[in-house]
Amino acid sequence: MKTVKVILQAIKWIFILTIVLFSLTTLLNKSYAQTIILWLITITLIYWPRFFKKNKNKMIHPITRIGFIIMLSLIYIYVFPSDPKTSIYINDNLKTELYQIYDENVKRWPAETKDIYLETQYGKVHILACGSKNNPPLMMLHAASMGAHSWLENLDPLINHYRIYSFDNPGEGNKSELNDVNIFPRNGKELADMYAKMANDLGIDSCPVFGASNGGFIAQNYAFYYPEKVERLALFGPMGLTQLKNQSFFMMGAATMYPLDCARNAVTHWAIGNNEYVNSNYGDWFNCILRGTIPSLAAPVPMTTEQKQKMKLPVLLFLGTEDAIVGDAELVQKTALDYPNIKIEVLKSGHLIAVEHAEYVNKIIADFLYNNQNGPEF
Repeated sequence: MKTVKVILQAIKWIFILTIVLFSLTTLLNKSYAQTIILWLITITLIYWPRFFKKNKNKMIHPITRIGFIIMLSLIYIYVFPSDPKTSIYINDNLKTELYQIYDENVKRWPAETKDIYLETQYGKVHILACGSKNNPPLMMLHAASMGAHSWLENLDPLINHYRIYSFDNPGEGNKSELNDVNIFPRNGKELADMYAKMANDLGIDSCPVFGASNGGFIAQNYAFYYPEKVERLALFGPMGLTQLKNQSFFMMGAATMYPLDCARNAVTHWAIGNNEYVNSNYGDWFNCILRGTIPSLAAPVPMTTEQKQKMKLPVLLFLGTEDAIVGDAELVQKTALDYPNIKIEVLKSGHLIAVEHAEYVNKIIADFLYNNQNGPEF
């Protein structure tokens, strides 16, 4: 009996802590009426007047207490219903700010860079295209919460040899737009289908594909479901090799729920690392993503062993020993070795490996693309 009481008390205090944390989000967002109701529920859970305890009818105490909590909860639910999600952007001002940062980053791209927009069943997809149209194509899929512009540091070994297509993945803060934020690719197959259609629209029969972070998850599925369309696969701190940790959901959620500069700055450094160049060039962008967006994305479910073993194409994988999002590099290496034809580079790096170690990464990229053309084996 004592054990049951301890468990019930623990559940009670976990529930109280949850309400308190949620009330802080309403307070920070200046929803004062909601905050007051949540605090009243919290107080009622912690304290109830002695008047009810002294009543001869012992059931009066718990019944009145529970009834009061139910009444407050119903008021909260019916007076403050959750608005349906209609945009991935919290407001238009933050969307405008994000676009301004995006445009500033694109100014550093080659002068001949073009904006391409393709229509898909989910909405309009924006692509940055550069390099001669006479060159063979190459597709680049950006990291989570970044954008097509974030491949800048890796254009140098590619620009003279390829027609580069860098995609803004729809459902994230970038220049792609979903028709309906509640309708988006829900799994790897649907993502692969969407990118295959866009490749066809661009006249791409087959090409190398680069994918970073969530873009790596997409790239792996694209290569699995459409093997004829992917010649080589380069992955940079990719999701889809191991399960995304709960810590990642907690950190990103906390930065969105608690709009404090200190919280967002901490999450920014946790996510993209402490490298000075990375933070000076992409810190403001990532911070604005945290402040201004609620993405509509498929969960990056890991590829199965069977799926990876079926893919015979050359795979180049970069992992960072300080990558808080992907996690333990040794564990990721073990799962990656399911690929029959893979080369793995492990660097002392945060999540944005291709940015943080661009000079070294670009040398390996060049070797992967140009020195292995006559033989797929490493």
